[in-house]
Amino acid sequence: MKAGEVRSGLRLLREALRGSRGALLRVGVWSAVEAAPALAAGWVLAAALDRGFLAGRPSVGVAWLLLLGGLYVIRALAERAVFEPLARIVEPLRDELVRRVVRGTLHAAAYRTRPADAAGVSRLTTQVDGVRGIVGSILRTARPLAVTLVAALTGLATLDPLLAGLVALPLAAAVAVFLLSMRAVTRRRREYLIAEERVAATTGAVLAAGRDLTALGAEEQAVADVRRAADASTAAALSVARAAAVRVPVLLIGGQLPLLLLLLTGPALVARGAVRPGVVVAAILYVTAYLIPALQLMTGSVAGYWSQLRVLSGRLAAASAVPEQPREPVPAVETEAGDLVVRGLTFAYGPHAEPVLRDLDLTVPDGDHLAVVGPSGVGKSTLAGLLAGIETPLAGSVTLGGHPARVGPIALLPQEAYIFPATVGENLRYLAPELDTAALDRAVAAVGAAGLVARLGGHTAELADPASTLSAGERQLIALARMYASPARVIVLDEATCHLDMAAEAVAEAAFAGRPGTLIVIAHRLTTAARARRILFLDGGSPALGTHAELLATSPAYASLVGHWSMPKPAPST
Repeated sequence: MKAGEVRSGLRLLREALRGSRGALLRVGVWSAVEAAPALAAGWVLAAALDRGFLAGRPSVGVAWLLLLGGLYVIRALAERAVFEPLARIVEPLRDELVRRVVRGTLHAAAYRTRPADAAGVSRLTTQVDGVRGIVGSILRTARPLAVTLVAALTGLATLDPLLAGLVALPLAAAVAVFLLSMRAVTRRRREYLIAEERVAATTGAVLAAGRDLTALGAEEQAVADVRRAADASTAAALSVARAAAVRVPVLLIGGQLPLLLLLLTGPALVARGAVRPGVVVAAILYVTAYLIPALQLMTGSVAGYWSQLRVLSGRLAAASAVPEQPREPVPAVETEAGDLVVRGLTFAYGPHAEPVLRDLDLTVPDGDHLAVVGPSGVGKSTLAGLLAGIETPLAGSVTLGGHPARVGPIALLPQEAYIFPATVGENLRYLAPELDTAALDRAVAAVGAAGLVARLGGHTAELADPASTLSAGERQLIALARMYASPARVIVLDEATCHLDMAAEAVAEAAFAGRPGTLIVIAHRLTTAARARRILFLDGGSPALGTHAELLATSPAYASLVGHWSMPKPAPST
């Protein structure tokens, strides 16, 4: 695994946990309390044997054991108290990681810094939830493991340094071997995670292209691609399991060997008077009750958690990275007059697909009102996305005032308006956060949404579930007001009024026509096209540009489309 990715992942975790310092401090305090039995167990047992039972004073021995029982009661209370601050750590951690991954993914999509694929779904679900679960598991297992290990070694060292040496030397060797092996385990876990992402990306690509694959008869090739990705993931998982097998010798050297040394040397040391019998039994207690279980946890679940955490956090750090500068530095864009210029624009939905648009040239002067019309599927919405910089052309350019359109002040409003759960005012101010209330009210009134906003309860009204509580037309009205209030110099409306009645549509379009700047409307009604100053007609051949009257006179295809729009709808059958 790359060292830079590891450092980035750990840095991401530190930043995401920054707001949980108080909860982490409380966990640390309770952890110190939990360590009390591990620290004192050997001392208490040695005293119970040497000063009590072996000295013929059983009541004293029982008293010492009761003291040890009391320490375990305190530990149980501390373990229970830890869960509340743990929840205050892991839940905000997940929320922060989701925010960072979404921000990074959207940034990558907007600036094309990474190829778009379905692996983002894996990062937002499996990987983020994986980090949340692993951090919680580490805090529940590795935390008590660490304090128990330190407390047990400290208790043994202060109880008898000679016996502590017999235990510490093989334990240190086992830990060293374990730490060296962790690098290989982590590297293989990273390879496994990348293989899983490839499965998600390959499957997503196949599902997205299902109709094309069927049309081309490429189903078998698609299945083979998915199978190869799945087989690679299986092989990577087996590789992780083989690398993790090193835990067996680590347990033998670090846990069983010290126990064997104590059993072999203890009787001789007692016979020579070097140690008391209770001390030997206490040392065995430290090894069997604390050190061996700690080693088992360290080489088992904790090792797996730690290697997974390093890999997952590294992948999330890469996905959430937002550089200070985009790949192509954004120049300062003037907001005064600037023509929208299209030159040689060509776009297709695949390398072997027929272009939807080919060598399109168009100049939209600043302040113009242009309607784009044509039959369904001819590329009107595609052109809207290209003008706004959402789609990338195969060839050609779109500039506004001499700058690339995707970094210019261009805003696109599609047919399906998105209203997010928040207040009405937060939705309206989304593109202009600093806009004062008076200017916002003027925007709302201009597009004919004043009655709707008042009925909803004003700017402070909560929209808990806009998708179900607002109709499609109401969502469009709020989105139109939001767009009108934005600082965008060029507005592209892609059938953004299709759910409004003709009167409401006329009010909204008149508002945008009178708004400073350029208006481009993808028209779906004759009235919309007729209100524009110029019309661009697309029919799959050579585009035609002119006024409504000019196109009626010079383009039979446009005249036919207008006739179709004007044709009265047949009465419903009875």
